[in-house]
Amino acid sequence: MGPSLQLQFHYEDILRQELLLKLNYTNVMEVPGSSEIRVVPKEPYDFRSKNGKLAMEILCGQKLIQTRGSTGKSFRSNPFLESNKDKGYVSDLARESTLRGHSMFHFFFKIIIGIVLSFLNSPGEIRKNSIQFPMETEFFEFFPELADHFEIFSNTLGFHVTIVTSAKTQDETLLLWSGFLRKKWNLNLKKRKRKD
Repeated sequence: MGPSLQLQFHYEDILRQELLLKLNYTNVMEVPGSSEIRVVPKEPYDFRSKNGKLAMEILCGQKLIQTRGSTGKSFRSNPFLESNKDKGYVSDLARESTLRGHSMFHFFFKIIIGIVLSFLNSPGEIRKNSIQFPMETEFFEFFPELADHFEIFSNTLGFHVTIVTSAKTQDETLLLWSGFLRKKWNLNLKKRKRKD
């Protein structure tokens, strides 16, 4: 079983059952889960850079298709995208990558296992149904696929990551996030025991 499947199994067979008991849900379908992960370039215009676009495609595991439409696109649906000259528009190239299903858990595994300790020391925010935090360029070194060629991506500005959940309250989101973090500690303990 691959790492991302282990994380998915942890949620489906362990975490959901724990939350079902702790929060007194009447139906397992009411238990909050991760809906999708959104990755957005920190600076819209950084997306013009081939290296910034490439780093995003490598991390997300999917090709980003750029389509040209009108001269501007409303940024209101995405709080991370800043306006172009304060007129409420951003470049058409300022796209986000949305991950769901297996690709979502695969990226989720990278976050939790690879660099979550660093993120805990960075500004992050748990909202009603989402967890938001920045992925600084320095954290690329925690991803093997980027670390081997870090000099190529060192000039990019990084990304904003938003984990969207089906939770109805901030407390539910916090419990869900804590449950995923606990998987990190369990993996660490197993590794230490093997070394001893």
